[in-house]
Amino acid sequence: MKKPNKYVEKRRQPRIKKCISFEIKTNGSTITAESIDLSCIGVNCRVNKYIHAMTNLKIILALPCGDQEKEAEYVECNGVVVRVEKTSSKADVGNIYVMAIYFNEISESVKEKIANFLKKSSGHS
Repeated sequence: MKKPNKYVEKRRQPRIKKCISFEIKTNGSTITAESIDLSCIGVNCRVNKYIHAMTNLKIILALPCGDQEKEAEYVECNGVVVRVEKTSSKADVGNIYVMAIYFNEISESVKEKIANFLKKSSGHS
């Protein structure tokens, strides 16, 4: 007998797995990151530099758009690192960290642009 799925989504905003490159600015330096998944209120990403939890960041996302997503719409917001873990994948060369960032300062217009991008990316246009 099949058991019912008791998993309940606890996230306030839906997220999708989408790999996009973006920039993180902190303490005068710029770091390139690659998203694992993205929502309107945060992103899980890979970075090659350790950033301490609770560090404030400026996020610059390049949301693919246009024909075949060859163009990008740039959006900015502020975030804070809520979790960082070193990966142990043999495929990763060098130090790679998985970092969760919460967007703690994001305008409604930027949130809407991310939501529209996520909707298009998930096929729910």
